[in-house]
Amino acid sequence: MERVFINPITNKQWQLEVDGLTIRTCLNGGRVKEIQCDSAFQVRSKAASAMMEQLRKGFVYQKPEAATGEAICHRFVGRDNNGFMPLATSPHRDDFFLTRVSGNFDDEILYHFDGNGKIIETVSLGAKRMTYEQVLCPNDTLIMNNSYLLEQFSLHTHEIKPFANRKNSMKTMLDGSGNLALWYTGEEIVVFDFADNREIWKECVKCRKSKDPAFAYYCFGMLSPQQSKAAYQVTKGEYVIVDLNTGRKVVIQNDGWHPFFSPYDQCFSVGGKFYQAETGEETENPFPFTVRQGLSLSDTCTVRIRGSLMAVQQERGNSPIELWDTDRRELIASICDPFVVKQTSFAFTDKGLVLHTDYGTMSIYQCTDEKEGLCSG
Repeated sequence: MERVFINPITNKQWQLEVDGLTIRTCLNGGRVKEIQCDSAFQVRSKAASAMMEQLRKGFVYQKPEAATGEAICHRFVGRDNNGFMPLATSPHRDDFFLTRVSGNFDDEILYHFDGNGKIIETVSLGAKRMTYEQVLCPNDTLIMNNSYLLEQFSLHTHEIKPFANRKNSMKTMLDGSGNLALWYTGEEIVVFDFADNREIWKECVKCRKSKDPAFAYYCFGMLSPQQSKAAYQVTKGEYVIVDLNTGRKVVIQNDGWHPFFSPYDQCFSVGGKFYQAETGEETENPFPFTVRQGLSLSDTCTVRIRGSLMAVQQERGNSPIELWDTDRRELIASICDPFVVKQTSFAFTDKGLVLHTDYGTMSIYQCTDEKEGLCSG
């Protein structure tokens, strides 16, 4: 492995090369330093530490021509002190948005990146904020969950306005898929089509209080990849799937966690079990990968979808992210980002998979739908 990092301010180069159990580094064509390691694990650990040291100094790794599963960019942005590491992306555009809390909640900063990891702009959102999640909408706005209060941020004017709910009741839903966004007003779940500028479905629901100390209310909602379905949970052990075209609902009895749809909306999975999205009938695992049974809230099972591609992380928050082509039922890549300590958030763009890690880095990995071999990041 050989990687070249460039400091965009000084134009200096720093090079890292891994040769078996030997790590070599060189700053701007100067003296080559060697580090001898005892194991492959030590090589990975010491190489990651050496790269992280340079990233903190402002060096950036960029390789726009990277093959599938390889890194296009590594960049240090700073640790997110709220731990949620929110991203806002769209599978129809390469640019994306990342938000992090700076200092002791002194400021929250919104970063706008292009598809190669270059910073287009940064915006100060203000102090005493904590964005849990955010959705990029087709009308060039972000819907942001700021401490259970939904807000709308204009990408053009940078104006922040209250949105949907004006009272912090510890109950919030937020998701996006294609032209659609889903949110909870405190009384109704709403699905809105930003392309047609109209509500396509809404339902009055009451989120039940939880006895679990990990969360206050059962309040979860999501959209399917092809925008034909929505799913929500407002009471213990019960998920509701809604057909957005007909309004028909099916109820699934399952007290598990980590729900996701299949790429073409036929299947719904939660708690390691699988159901027909149209009927709610339990079925066999339709995916080319296994999903553990009986998943609890603290378990890791994160799934992101773009077309036939599924990015799947299981076991732990620092486990490899597997990239699967479900049409071919093939594993395209296994991404092991070197800058994840315990957890990372990730999402698809038009051509890449973006990672926001708890080490304070932003990474982009090439993710085309053509199999170009297995890569490890």
